[in-house]
Amino acid sequence: MIDWVSSSGPRFCDGVSRRRMLQVGGVGTMGLTLPNLLASRAHASDSVGTFGRAKRMILLFMWGGPAHQDTWDLKPDGPVELRGEFQPIATNVPGMHLSEHFPHIAKHADKLAILRSVGQEDNNHSTGAHAGLTGRRHELKQENFQARETDFPHYGSVLSKLRPNTGGMPTFVSLPDIIATTAGKITPGQFGGMLGRQYNPFLITDHPEEPDFSIDTLRLPTEISDSRMRDRRSLLRQVDDVARVAERSAIAHGMDAFYQQALDMVLSSGARKAFDIASVPDEERWRYGMHTFGQSVLMARRLIESGVQLVTVYWHRERPTIDSSWDTHALNFQEMKTRLMPSVDRPIAMLLEDLERSGLLDETLVVWNSEFGRTPKINKNAGRDHWGPCNAVVMAGGGIPGGQVFGATDKAAAYPTRDKVTQDDVAATIYHCLGFGTEARVHDRGGRPHNVALGEPIQKLLGDQCRVESSPPPIATSQPRPARLQQALLEYAVRYLCCTLGEPTRKQEWTLTGFATPAGPKNDRHQATEPKAVMKYTGHFYNHFDYSHLIVRLAKPGEIRNVTLKVNGRELPVSKELQDAEPKTVWQIPFPQGMIRSITTFELAIENADWEVRDFALCGREVPMRFLNRFDSA
Repeated sequence: MIDWVSSSGPRFCDGVSRRRMLQVGGVGTMGLTLPNLLASRAHASDSVGTFGRAKRMILLFMWGGPAHQDTWDLKPDGPVELRGEFQPIATNVPGMHLSEHFPHIAKHADKLAILRSVGQEDNNHSTGAHAGLTGRRHELKQENFQARETDFPHYGSVLSKLRPNTGGMPTFVSLPDIIATTAGKITPGQFGGMLGRQYNPFLITDHPEEPDFSIDTLRLPTEISDSRMRDRRSLLRQVDDVARVAERSAIAHGMDAFYQQALDMVLSSGARKAFDIASVPDEERWRYGMHTFGQSVLMARRLIESGVQLVTVYWHRERPTIDSSWDTHALNFQEMKTRLMPSVDRPIAMLLEDLERSGLLDETLVVWNSEFGRTPKINKNAGRDHWGPCNAVVMAGGGIPGGQVFGATDKAAAYPTRDKVTQDDVAATIYHCLGFGTEARVHDRGGRPHNVALGEPIQKLLGDQCRVESSPPPIATSQPRPARLQQALLEYAVRYLCCTLGEPTRKQEWTLTGFATPAGPKNDRHQATEPKAVMKYTGHFYNHFDYSHLIVRLAKPGEIRNVTLKVNGRELPVSKELQDAEPKTVWQIPFPQGMIRSITTFELAIENADWEVRDFALCGREVPMRFLNRFDSA
C-alpha cells in the first residue's frame, strides 16, 4: 500500500502552534535565512560547476552493510585468508576495476566516483544507518532502539524543509520498506525527526514487483470527479480558516501538510502516472529486473522524472524477521554472488544508462551508501561481520565527475591509508551538489538552528582530481552459465540453494545416491531408480535463513500423489491440492513453519517416484510461474 502517514513508522508530534512554526522558520529564499543564503552562494565559487548542479537525488541505501572488499575495493593481491573469492574485472575506464559480479555496472564506470576511504568507527546498524541517511553521527552508539523525534532529519526531509515542491508531487519519497532491525526497532534517520512529521517521506511500503501492487490510494472514487474534489478542497480550506481561530491541537497541526499533500496528489494526473508502474511495458520492467529492488529503482527514476526531488530506495527483506539484507554474517560469498550483487548490478546500470540517455544524469545525483563495511577476517560461518573503520560510498551524476577513485585502503581493506573521510564529509558533498553550503541551516521544532552538514565538501572529488592510472586489465575469468532454474532464481532475486544434477560443480556441494547416471553426452537429468533416492547438501548449511519452499524440476511431467518426500527423515507434507494436481514439470512444496530452523544439515529423500530430476532448490519464498516460464524452467 501507499502510506500518507505511516502507521508503522514513528508517530512524531510537533508540539508547536502554526503561528510559532512560521515565526521560527526564518523563511526566505528556499527556506534559508539571508546569512545562510549568502554563505551558500559563496560556496558556488568552490569546485566551479558542481555547486547546485544536482536538482534531484536518488539514494540507494544498501541496508545491512555490503562487504566493500567484495564489491568496490577488491584486494586480489592481499592476504589469502582475507581477500575472499571474487576477482576484479576490467571496466570502461582503464585501470578502474570492480568485482566480477558487477559486469553491467562495469560498463558505466566512467560515470562513477568511488570513495574507498570512508570510516565512521560505528559497528551498529541503527546508528550507522542514521549516519548514512543524515550525514550526522547519532548521539547514541548502540543497536536496537526506536527512531525518535529528536533524530537528525534525512536528506530528503531537509530538502522538504528548505526547498519544498509545489504542484502535486512530494519532495521526498522512500520505498519499498521502512527499514528496521530483526528485533523490529525502526531505524533512525529515515524521517523528519526534529523537524517534525510533516517532513517525513511519502512512504511506499508495498513491493512494486507484486502483481497486485497498485496506486489505488491515488485514484479518485469513481463517483467523484476532479471538479467535485477541488470543491471539497475549497470547503476544507474554509473549515481550516475557522479552525485556526480555535487553535486546534498540536496533532491536528502536524497533520495539515499530509492532508494537503494527499489532496494534491489525488488531483494530480502526473503523480498518478508516475506511481503507476503497471503501465510500463513488460520488457522495460524486465530490463531493470522484475524483483523488488529492480522495480523500486525503476519507480525511483520515474518519480524524479516527474518532479520528486529525492527518492530513497532501501534494500528490503524477504520476510520481516528473516535477515535477507546485506548483513552477511554467514555465507558471505554465496549470498553475494547468487542473490545480492546480481540483484543490484543490472538495475543500477540501467538507471545510469537511462538517466544519461535522457540528459538527466548531469542534474541527478545517484548515491550508494550503507551503515558500514565488513570485516577483513572471514568468520567460522564463511561470513564477514560489521566493520565501521572502513566503507565504500559511490556517487554518480549531479555534477560529480565520473571515472574517479577517491582514497585508498591497506592490503586487507581494513583501514584507510589516504584521504580518510567520514559520513559528515559525504553529507557536505551531497549538500554542495544540491546547492546548500556548509553554513546552510534548518531549525528544529523548538526554533534551534542546526547546520545541515558538519563536514567539508570533498574538493578533490568535486575537482576531478582522483583519476585512476591506466593499467592492464585483470585476467578475465569465465563464469559458468547458470542452469535454467538457477537463472529464474537469480532473476527473482530470491535466497536459494540449488542443485543441477548434470552440472560438474554440483559435486562440490551435493552428493546423490539412488539415481541412475544417464549414458551419453546428455546428462542433464537423473532417473530416480531405487525406491529411495537421496540428495544431501555437504556445504555449510545455515538454518537461520529458514528456507520456505522446495522446488523440484523434472525432465518431463510427473505426478506427486504417490511420492513421499522426507527432509532429514521427516516427511514433508504435500497438500491435497498438490496431490490432486495434473502432472507437472515443476513442483513447489512449502516447508512447514519451523522445519528448516530445526535442522543443522539438509538431506532430501525421494521415495516411490518415477521421476527424471533435472534440478531442485530450497528457496526463501515461492517463485512465480512467470519467472519459471520466462527462462523455460517450467
